[in-house]
Amino acid sequence: MFNLINDRWIPAQRGSGAIEPIAPWEITDRIDDGNPYVGFAWPRADFDGAAHEFLIALLATAAAPADDEEWLIWWEAPPAPELLRERFAEFADAFALDGDGPRFMQDMDPLDGAVEVEVGALLIDAPGENTLRKNADLFVKRGGMSVLSRAAMALFTLQAYAPSGGQGHRTSLRGGGPLTTLALAQRTGQPPNLWGRLWPNVETRATIESRGVAGPKPGRERIFPWLAPTHTSNEKAQGRPTSPRDADPLQVYWGMPRRIRLLFEPADGRVCDLTGATDSIIVRAYRTRNYGVQYTEGFAHPLSPYYAPKAGATRLPMHPQPGGISYRHWLGLVVTEPEGRLVPAAAVNTAQLRADDFAAFQSLRMLAFGYDMDNMKARGWSQSEMPLPVEDGKLDKGFLDALVRKLIPAAAVASRAVTFQVKSALYPRPSDVPGDFGFIGERFWRETETGFYQTIRLAAEVYRRDPDDTDAQRPVMEAWVQTLRDRALALFDEHAPLAGIENRDMGRLVRARWSLVMTFHGAGKQGKDLYSALGLVSAKQRKARRK
Repeated sequence: MFNLINDRWIPAQRGSGAIEPIAPWEITDRIDDGNPYVGFAWPRADFDGAAHEFLIALLATAAAPADDEEWLIWWEAPPAPELLRERFAEFADAFALDGDGPRFMQDMDPLDGAVEVEVGALLIDAPGENTLRKNADLFVKRGGMSVLSRAAMALFTLQAYAPSGGQGHRTSLRGGGPLTTLALAQRTGQPPNLWGRLWPNVETRATIESRGVAGPKPGRERIFPWLAPTHTSNEKAQGRPTSPRDADPLQVYWGMPRRIRLLFEPADGRVCDLTGATDSIIVRAYRTRNYGVQYTEGFAHPLSPYYAPKAGATRLPMHPQPGGISYRHWLGLVVTEPEGRLVPAAAVNTAQLRADDFAAFQSLRMLAFGYDMDNMKARGWSQSEMPLPVEDGKLDKGFLDALVRKLIPAAAVASRAVTFQVKSALYPRPSDVPGDFGFIGERFWRETETGFYQTIRLAAEVYRRDPDDTDAQRPVMEAWVQTLRDRALALFDEHAPLAGIENRDMGRLVRARWSLVMTFHGAGKQGKDLYSALGLVSAKQRKARRK
């Protein structure tokens, strides 16, 4: 019997570059001798992301610290592999992948007579039936993944990120293709390692308990739903949705929306199409049936940011959108939006607070990833890593929050301004222009990202010299305006060039460019909004005040 706690099945890379299969409890092996594990080495980005979630979930389930002080002990002195092995072993019975008893992330029912599907369909970006009918599988080909060794990570990835799969085939606990954000930290005086990608995201037992909702008598099946008959959701067969009252708060890590039963068979010399690994057992197909667990709203997953569709509404998990992930998303990914409608993942928020309280990190970064889904279809995988400002191990969260709530709204105003003025230069009725000019805004955000981080660092340096001198930040804000102005004008000149323009259109172009220039002097509605966001006063306003 293959067990995901006891057996070595996760490819991990050491600092030396060597790649080795490890058991979950070996993540801290050689962590202090200069050659620790530094990351996972799956050949797919979604498996890499899911592997982080799997280990964080396992640590939260089997080794959550009582409070932040206890968390700090394992941060400063990571546990030996044997101690982790002991903690994880208590839950090993829930992690058998095959055999006659409960199987990890699989239906307790063998699903005899259910539809059998080739194993490649576990992959979220695999072509669907409609795509195959239209011969539209241009990028991910049919039949390209017909043999998987064990298929454990494919199974976990699908259950964690499951998109809509047709009638009764449920989405994940966070909906189809959720956005995940993690804190990546480095211990002072230590090289980066895998522990720094996991332990900073582990919540305390007190936090876990605070998410609980009073319900039936607790049991492990409330954490691991595969330890009991599936809580089906077909109301015609007395099924119903699953609410937080029906589950332990830890089930957010182990949600199982899809009814799946892997079909194992001897390898007979066949190798895994994904990894090239040789194994005695392979998976070529699985059985599936609809109306699995349907999770309601109200679950709070610590690794996802949330948004409220409108004031007072229940917050929902965020999902990646076209255009990728950049600093423009910091309101909601790193900092709570002023009105509270965009809220960072609890893990990212907690890591910032730990940096503030304990000065625990030499460096701190945020990793954001997830599938950009169009209903059932994966448009692509989005992933981005961004630095968070830490100095001498410390991050002043209050200052950072206030600063970001100024810089990003100002950049949003500038992005809208340059897009509108390009349209104004090219067309007499810019508001009626057909087509999508969003690419201008996308480039603006991308090309001001370096300036954003430079502004964050400069503002932090000024703040540390004298936290009470608010006037000292004015030159920093003015420099940010200049950064925005330079990129906006460069984009305007590229997309509305003077060369080749007819004389009758010259006046329109000149007026549009002048309006854009004046925006960055605080003139007009957009200029006033920009200066207001940054707490600046324009020359015109100063002059009016002196009268």
